[in-house]
Amino acid sequence: MQAKEKGLVWGLLEAAGDVNDGVRQTVASSLITLGHQHPALVLTAIHKFISSPQTAPKVHVQSILYNVAENIIRECGEKIDDAEVISTWMDGAVKLLTLPSVSPDLQEAASGFMVALGSCPVYCNAVMESLIAQIQTGMLPSQSVIETLGALAAGNVTGTVPYYKIILGLLVGCLPAVKQESLKNAICVMINKFTEAILEAVENKEPDPNISLESYVTESAAIFELLVNLWIKSSATSVRHEAILCLGHLSHLLPTDKLEELAGLVVTTILSMYRKTSCPYSLTFSLALIMDALIRKKITEGMRFHVDHLLSSLFTQVCVSPNYTEPFTVKNHYEVLRCYELLGGQYPENVVAHLLQRLENASYQQRVGSLMVIKHLINSKTLSAENVASLITTLISILHDPNSKVVKSVTQVIVALCHNNHLTPQSGAPFITYLVKHSAGLPSPQTRRPSLAEPEEESVPVVCRRVLHLLATTVEAAFPLLWPLLLTFVCTAEHEASLPTTMGCLAHLAKTISEFNEQEPLLVGSPGPPTSPVLLSRLLVLSCTPGNGVGVSALTLLQGLASQVSPRVVDPWEKDLPQLLATLQDLTEKVDLEPSAIHMWHESLRDFLGDTITNIDSEEYTMNLGKAQMEQLHLYEKQPTQLCFLMSLIGITLKQSTSKTFIATNLTTLFNTINQKSPSERENFALCVGTVAAVHSQLVLTHIDMWLKAADPAKKPISFFSLIKDTRAEECSWTRATLVQCLGQVAALTPPEADQNWVEGPIMLHLLNIINSNKSDNVNEAVLHTVSSIARARVTQQGNSLRQRPLLITHLINTIKPDNIPIHILASTFQGLRDLVALEPELNVEERTIILQSVLTAFMPRLAQVETMDPLLIKCFAQLGVLIRTIIQKDTNPATLDDVTTLLQSWTVSPTDLIRIKSVELLHTTLKTYYDHVTFTVEGPTNFNQTCQLLAFLVPRVTDPSPLVRSQAVGSIYMVLRIAGRYTGLTPDHQDKDLDTIKSVEEQISADDPKKIDGLAEDVAQVISNKLSFVQLRSFLSCVVVGLQDRLPASSAGVALTLISVFTLRGHQLHQHIKELLELVYNRLEKVRDRETRQRAVEAVTRLSSHNLNQVLDVLLIYPLPYDKGVCETWHHIGRDPMLCSAALSFLIQVLERTQLFSEQPTTTEATVKIATIPPLAAISGLCELMHDLRVVKEGESSEDSWEKVENSPREEHSQTWSASQDIIKDNFPSLASLLLLLYGSYVGVMAPLHQTSSANSKSAFNFVPNRGATTLVPSKIVLTCLQALIDVIDCASISNLLATKIRDESDENMEIHLLTVSETVAMLVHESPKHIEKLVSCLDRQHPYEMQRMTVAAVFAQLTAEKCGGNYELLEKIIDCLLGRLNDRSVHVRRLAVRGLSNFAHLQNDQCYFPQWFSVSEKLKEIIAAMVGATDQRDTGSSEELSVESQVALEALRGLAALLPRLPQETVLQHTPTLLIRIRLFSEKTSGEVREAGLGVLRGPGSGCGQQ
Repeated sequence: MQAKEKGLVWGLLEAAGDVNDGVRQTVASSLITLGHQHPALVLTAIHKFISSPQTAPKVHVQSILYNVAENIIRECGEKIDDAEVISTWMDGAVKLLTLPSVSPDLQEAASGFMVALGSCPVYCNAVMESLIAQIQTGMLPSQSVIETLGALAAGNVTGTVPYYKIILGLLVGCLPAVKQESLKNAICVMINKFTEAILEAVENKEPDPNISLESYVTESAAIFELLVNLWIKSSATSVRHEAILCLGHLSHLLPTDKLEELAGLVVTTILSMYRKTSCPYSLTFSLALIMDALIRKKITEGMRFHVDHLLSSLFTQVCVSPNYTEPFTVKNHYEVLRCYELLGGQYPENVVAHLLQRLENASYQQRVGSLMVIKHLINSKTLSAENVASLITTLISILHDPNSKVVKSVTQVIVALCHNNHLTPQSGAPFITYLVKHSAGLPSPQTRRPSLAEPEEESVPVVCRRVLHLLATTVEAAFPLLWPLLLTFVCTAEHEASLPTTMGCLAHLAKTISEFNEQEPLLVGSPGPPTSPVLLSRLLVLSCTPGNGVGVSALTLLQGLASQVSPRVVDPWEKDLPQLLATLQDLTEKVDLEPSAIHMWHESLRDFLGDTITNIDSEEYTMNLGKAQMEQLHLYEKQPTQLCFLMSLIGITLKQSTSKTFIATNLTTLFNTINQKSPSERENFALCVGTVAAVHSQLVLTHIDMWLKAADPAKKPISFFSLIKDTRAEECSWTRATLVQCLGQVAALTPPEADQNWVEGPIMLHLLNIINSNKSDNVNEAVLHTVSSIARARVTQQGNSLRQRPLLITHLINTIKPDNIPIHILASTFQGLRDLVALEPELNVEERTIILQSVLTAFMPRLAQVETMDPLLIKCFAQLGVLIRTIIQKDTNPATLDDVTTLLQSWTVSPTDLIRIKSVELLHTTLKTYYDHVTFTVEGPTNFNQTCQLLAFLVPRVTDPSPLVRSQAVGSIYMVLRIAGRYTGLTPDHQDKDLDTIKSVEEQISADDPKKIDGLAEDVAQVISNKLSFVQLRSFLSCVVVGLQDRLPASSAGVALTLISVFTLRGHQLHQHIKELLELVYNRLEKVRDRETRQRAVEAVTRLSSHNLNQVLDVLLIYPLPYDKGVCETWHHIGRDPMLCSAALSFLIQVLERTQLFSEQPTTTEATVKIATIPPLAAISGLCELMHDLRVVKEGESSEDSWEKVENSPREEHSQTWSASQDIIKDNFPSLASLLLLLYGSYVGVMAPLHQTSSANSKSAFNFVPNRGATTLVPSKIVLTCLQALIDVIDCASISNLLATKIRDESDENMEIHLLTVSETVAMLVHESPKHIEKLVSCLDRQHPYEMQRMTVAAVFAQLTAEKCGGNYELLEKIIDCLLGRLNDRSVHVRRLAVRGLSNFAHLQNDQCYFPQWFSVSEKLKEIIAAMVGATDQRDTGSSEELSVESQVALEALRGLAALLPRLPQETVLQHTPTLLIRIRLFSEKTSGEVREAGLGVLRGPGSGCGQQ
């Protein structure tokens, strides 16, 4: 080993004492790995580490290292060449084994090392010599040495055997001195292992070929006597048991005479100890060893006296059930059986008598124990055939014992008997019957929770089934016992429950034992196997129910018995039966079988029976088969399915018979046998009768007629009990129901060539008589099935008409009219109607409508009463779907489709989800059927006129809350477009990207994401828009708008979304129909309460406006004032769009500028009133609504009457959303403000119109229609509201508040209020938005036709003069020119306001930085003074106390001059002094104090000038 490896080993050794257990284990495994590579060096290092005083580890570490050394020696001991290393380790280990103070763990590790070393042939001798050296005569050996020698004896037999004689000789002398119990036990164990090793060596003749037992006789005898005399009498139980076990082992080494001498004593001692121990394994094992030794040495006579005692004691042990959680109890059980086997071989008569006695005992424990022994003795072949035969006879007598443990034990004995070929068919029959009988039960219920210590026990039936299966599949000796005995159990009622097991065994045997089929006839009847007709009938019925565990076996057995049934069926059955078996296996593997699959399977079996009877072609066989079938009816009293199937098989048999007497007798018997109240029995009896009628129609109808007469309650005899309770009517109703079904089956199964007039003759006669006289629900249900059967039968015939069809349809329609009709009756009625509809001729429109309306009305309301559909409802709905499909298929034309879809439409809008789901599903089915069956001719239509209507009422369902409705609706739209494409000449396989889009939407529309649903709905709308022509589009829009009023908000919102898409894509084509479309939308919108629907509908109109804005605005302007909410929101949406907003502004401005604002109308008092015209007033209202959403509304404020307002939504974000439109309004603010100010002035004193024009195209502005909201309108307030909205857009809160106050003021508007409002508004505007003043002045400085407009302009200019135009003095000069120009206006009020504006210059001197400079240089000064002086010229000379208008102008001029003259230069004042003095003199003569005061105030100016002069 290299230095690094030495260091590695030493490091590992130092870590071996780590406190962590995981570290210690890792170190040990590492040392072992290194030791396998370098064993000598690692062992050397470990020994040095252990023996060195500096590194000597603790005891537990030494134990670990010794275990490591043991592992290395076991793997690589023979590879170690260094004898010194082995010697060193051996000396150390022996030292540890002999020192009494060494820890037991360390001694155990040292012992293991010595055993590993001794197991190597190279070192075995050295180890044995070193260990023997520790045993000295007369001295007690170390227990560790004894244990090591015992372990070596088991580990290396060949190497240690030569030393046994020496060791045993040394032990003989010291055994009497042994007092320690543990040492005694160790010595006994060692002797046991020595004995086993000696016997093995003698048996194998190794290592010495001459080795024999005689070599050990002396030592063994001495030890045996010592153990008998001393140790088995010890007070310690463990010592006694080990000594007894040692005696058993030593018995093989004793001489014959010694064994014969002491065996009796030992056996007696062992038997006496059974009563004193709870674990007798060692006793039983020793007893078995001694008995084996006696038998080997042929010492039997001496033991004969102990046999009975032995059997008694052993039987007590065998009756104790082994506990599998305690291994010694299991071992003891098998040792007891071994003892029985040994005794049975030598004393069979004693053992058999003993067992027979115990079998006849009443205790089930003893029977179970004896049966266990019998099974073991039979399997071990211990007993002779005569002894087994006596046991079989006794076993037959106890087969009546019902105890489950006895039964299970008997089954095990039966298996042993069969396996060892002890049974013949005669002697084995009771046992096979026993197994079949007990295999029929059900598993017993578990009465208590099993303990974990107990193995899970199988029930008696399960055990018997397993045994039968084992015998039939594995034990060939049992085949003659089972076959054909098991066949006798197939057709008996008492063995019905065991059929799955019996049939499985028979099926396997039929395939395995082919020679039985070639022997003499097997199916000979009682008392042997049943006859072939009996067995054929039974097996076919058993195979009718897939999954019952019998069917496949029955057909397999039938396949194996083909030659026994008849040679004529062998070839046909080889062809047919494999196919039937494959079909049955497929049906058996399916979990849920459809009724149709079961029906088809039964049909296959009936066809198979019919073919079999035909192939056999024997009337005698047919009659025997029929008799067998009738006799087997009682077998199925509790199995209705099989009973009903047997009835149908009887029909097949009777159909093949030619004996009318035989047929009549069996039909009558069967009619009297069946339970008339069972629907399934009635149905299958009717099937039987119908099958027979296919060949014997006259005979069957005669019997039906006879039975109908007998079923008349008036003709039934009255008994005494019927006087107490008359049940004749009820019984007769059940009978009539059965016969009605028979009539239907007769009509359905009678061949067309034999039908002739049977159906419309006697059959329909009987049926109509029953319908007319019937009052029973049972009969009515049978009538429904019969009608359906008759109609189906007629459909398959040429000229498939039925003269009585209208009567039958009327009867069925009347049947479903009651609201409480059972659902299964409803389904049957639908089926009957379906079959009647399929007949010729086609239904007329009235019949078709009545049928459709009746069935929908009968079925759909039921869905509102349930949450989910049960199987009956599902079946009923399926029948309804088939009925509608049949109607479409029978008459595939647009009129039929229109009838169906029109009646379904009302159900598709139901508030009940299930009704909508099923109605849309029916619609989809209808369209699919129409598409599949529609045909086209040259003269046929080229357009599908229902396209628009169908698409229109399907669109709301595309966004229905139910995923199923959405999916079906999209699928229906796909079918509508497909149908429309076919009408336009497209082929069925035509590829269309739009239709592919619809299919993709159909797959995804079931998602729950609302946004995704809306996106898919838009895709559908785009496809519809692309597919419809212009004419179709108009029709579609007029129909789809109705969906805005859908009961479901999601659906109505989906309709609005569709309108958005269509108007976006096709709006440019609708310019001629704007008014019509808007009326459709707004009329529906008035009744819509869902916010999202209204929003989307208005958005749709906005999209339409983007293509036809002027037309839309024209229509909007003719709507009554005040606008409805829908119209208002349309204006709002137009305002949000920058392009539409700009265009709408231009349009409205043109309307306001070009339209007469009002007209003067005469009144009854010959006065005139001003009436506002509609267009400009509507335009003002539209302009106000246009700016509604563009206003800057402060936090806490809200827009009134806004149904679209979103709660908790900040208005700042709302405004920012449409900032582009706001910018447009702001850019046009001066022109809009000027226009609104002029309109405000124009509408002072103007009344609102009380009526509205009827048409936008009307030439007269006064074509009146009633307008209920017009009485609340005030034109001037409308203008102020619009002006407030405009002010809110530029965010002037103070002006908005002022206007709001004016709007709320309920006083009548007059000129002074108007002028005050204008002045205040302009004053605030100058301060809050001076940037707009200049453009405002430019817009106002124009010619205006109305006096009030000119007054408004003068008032604005006058106020701007007072406000100095916000510091814009260049603009002020322009305003002065305007005011000077208005002094010559024909209106006195305008002149007065112009003078007021000029007078406001008196206040300008307060501006020191401006006024002096401007006034000193302005050329306008003289003109202003002259104008004002000229304005003092009073033209009105009236003497009224109240000032005239002209006086007011002069008064304004005087007040202005009074304020202005004192501040003017002297030369300027002196120029006008003469004129002023003349005017003042005139004013001083006025009666008005204001005028005189103003005139005297003017004198201050000239007076000051003259004074200074």
